[in-house]
Formats: sequence, structure tokens, C-alpha cells
Amino acid sequence: MTNAAPKTEYKGELVKLDAVEQALAGLREQYGTVPDMQTKAGYALCKKGIKELTTYRTSTDKLRKEITKPHRDFIDRVNQYGKDLIEKLETIEKPLKDAKQHEDERAEREKQQRIAKLRERIQVEILSYKDTAIGLDSNALAELHDDAVNINTDGFFDVAKEAEDAKADVLQHISDMHAHALEKERLATEQAEVEAERRRLREENEKREAEQKELEELRRFKAEQEAKRNPAPQPQPKPDPEPAPLPAAAEHKPLNTSRLSAAADSYSKQPAPTSKPETVTISRGEYDQLLADQAKLRALEAMGVDNWTGYEAAMQQLAA
Repeated sequence: MTNAAPKTEYKGELVKLDAVEQALAGLREQYGTVPDMQTKAGYALCKKGIKELTTYRTSTDKLRKEITKPHRDFIDRVNQYGKDLIEKLETIEKPLKDAKQHEDERAEREKQQRIAKLRERIQVEILSYKDTAIGLDSNALAELHDDAVNINTDGFFDVAKEAEDAKADVLQHISDMHAHALEKERLATEQAEVEAERRRLREENEKREAEQKELEELRRFKAEQEAKRNPAPQPQPKPDPEPAPLPAAAEHKPLNTSRLSAAADSYSKQPAPTSKPETVTISRGEYDQLLADQAKLRALEAMGVDNWTGYEAAMQQLAA
């Protein structure tokens, strides 16, 4: 197969095409405006123009094909020849490309495996500081932050940027947790102080109430003892009414004393009455309260209330 281009003289072919181009000016002038088709002359002119223009068009297309045919044959030969050469080149190139692709894929797999291991190191050596920070107080977080500052990211190669970003993220995370812990501890300290003050005030109030209650018990006891020593005066019994005067008819009759003598003898045989203790009349509620107070006082004395530091002062106040 030869690659030599066909030796064709183009001058004659182009002259023929130039002649068509020169005729275009006259054709455009003659038929460029569509005539009035409703008139006979206009219709005839239109028919003549179609015929003449069709002749020019078909002859021009035929001339184009005649001129380009040798070149089309040459192009087809060139295309086929080039295709054969490409196929032969590809038979040599493809094994090289396959080998290169295989090596590139192997290298990429190794790279991805290396990157995966480096990212695991980032998780273990850097990001794990976040898990360590959970539950630490402010002092421990400050120490952890100092340790994180010294994290070395030089050996992370392909993911060095990711390692640096992870380190910065860890430092910021620990700093935020440290600030939060400080604030939480401050609030806890203030709350503890408030609770301690409330507890102190409550204990003082309970102590005052207990002392006041004991003082009231002692005052009640003194009042009871004073009442026993100085009982209230009892009302004097009313004198018996004078006997009614005897009827006038009985004034001159002798008195029958037999029944009076028998009653006197019976009374003399009875044992002599003992003197009755002095009594005070109170309500049932007051009586129950006195019994409860007496039991309570005895319980306090049994538990050593007389050893209380304020007992003597209370007795002096009670006796005043």
C-alpha cells in the first residue's frame, strides 16, 4: 500500500466552480424576488427560474463529487492504513499500559493501607485524649492539656495535615472542658458554702428552740412546786341552817330522846374519821397535762438534765 497522495490538477475544477459563482449574481437579480404568482407572466418567470436554478444546482453537486472523488479515495486509504498502524502500536502499548495500571493500583492499595494505619494512629495517639478527658477535674484537665501540647505529628506523612487538625481539635476540646470544669467547681463550692451556712443556722435555731423548751419546762415545774407549797385557800363551808321552831302544841310535851340516844350509841361505836388531805379542783385536761409534764421532768432528770451547763442558771431564774 502506498501513501502517495493523488496528483490532481485543481485549477480546471476550481474554474468551473468559479463560473457557477459568477452566475449567482445574475440568478439572484433575476429570481431573487418571488413574482406575483397570480399573473401569467409572474407564474411563467417562477417556473423558468426553478428549472434554471435546478440545472445549476444539480450540475454544481455533480461537479463537486467529481472533483473530490480522488481525494476521498485517498482519505479512505489513509484512514485504513492509519488504523492498521494504530492496531499494531496498541499491541505493543497495551501490555505496558496493563503493567503500569497494575503497578499503579498496587501502589494505591499500599498507600491507602498506609493511610488507614496512620489514621488509626491518629485515633489512638491523638483523638483518644478526648476519651481520657471525660470525668476529670480542672487540675487533671490542665495536666492532660500540657501532655497534648507535646503530641508529635512529624511521623504521619500522607496524613500530616489530618494529624495537625486532630491535635488542634483535641487541644480546643480539652480547653473547653477545663473552662467548664472550673465553672462547675466554682458553683459547687458556692453551693457547699450556702448549704453549710443553712445547716449552721438550722442547728442554731434547733438549739435555741430546745433551750427555750427546756426553760419552759423548768418554769412549769417551778409553778407546780410553788403551787404545792402554797395551795390556794379553800372556800369556808356554809353554816348549817337553824332548826325550825317547834309547833306551839309541842312546846309543853316531853321530848322523846330514845331515838337520839340510839343514834349516839351507834355513832360512838364507829371508828374515828381520819383528817382528809387538802384538795384542789382542776379540769381533766389540766390534770392530764400535769401528769405528762411530771413524767417528762422525771425522764429529763433520769438522763442527767441537772448536769446541763444551763441548769443552775435556770434554777436561779426559776427561784427569782
